[in-house]
Amino acid sequence: MAPRNGFDWTNVSFEEGMTTLKEWRETGVRRSEEVVEIWEHVLSRSPVSLSDQLWLVYEQVCIAALDASRFDLASECISRLDERFPKSSRVSKLIAMRYEAMENYNAAAEIYEKLIEGDPTNNSYRKRKIAVMLALGHYQDAIRDLNEYLKTFLNDNEAWIQLSELYLHENDIPKAMHCIEELIVSSPLNTLFLNRLADMRYTIGGVENLELAASYYGRATALNPSDLHAQYGLFLCSLNLSNHSKALAEKKKESTAAAGSALERITARYQEILSSQPNNPSAKLNLAALQSAKVKLAK
Repeated sequence: MAPRNGFDWTNVSFEEGMTTLKEWRETGVRRSEEVVEIWEHVLSRSPVSLSDQLWLVYEQVCIAALDASRFDLASECISRLDERFPKSSRVSKLIAMRYEAMENYNAAAEIYEKLIEGDPTNNSYRKRKIAVMLALGHYQDAIRDLNEYLKTFLNDNEAWIQLSELYLHENDIPKAMHCIEELIVSSPLNTLFLNRLADMRYTIGGVENLELAASYYGRATALNPSDLHAQYGLFLCSLNLSNHSKALAEKKKESTAAAGSALERITARYQEILSSQPNNPSAKLNLAALQSAKVKLAK
């Protein structure tokens, strides 16, 4: 169902409200304010009419209520679910999520820890606990838990990205690079990962790292010629290599030529933008800066 902005969900029929929530559940749509409206103004008038969907709707409404900071409604839904499913792990997770929403992170972490002990293979419990560790500012604990999590869920790209960002937060660039290298192994055509790894190599600096960074930027531009981030990165790497005192004379010459080629491609891209948007001030400024860089490179 396509979003209907400004639509009054308080006046839909019971059947439409029930069908809409079911569709949103099945497609993963999380329209929290609308879910709360449909529940309070339509479905809550006759919950028993939901039949076998009742408990799924309670769970859906609970999560939506937490998103909307409606803790009263969330508590009501949890109470109903707990009465029907005592000692349920799904209900325990909702209780922990309520603690999270209310910023009682220690209580939430205790529940998630117990849930993980009961079901070590459930990735959602582990992810929620890691989110709690981050909210508490316990970055080392989050790094430890993420490393443990990735031993089981090796192909979770989001987890590798998160771990990489945490290592960068701790100024541990080599370990952050390892995380991105794992991502490139599983997704070798993803230019975002290539650019991230190149950025880190460029940041460390030195001839070897600059050459590696240039190769990653080069792969990214080959995969996506319109990727300006990669084009700029390739230009900067080549420029630095051409001026690096430890680079061989032949390498310096090649780097200067590579920098010039990258500069030409970037310039051409901005000229394309200006041809379709002649009054674009950002494109004009960037083009002027590129012309200046071209003059300096020619000297």
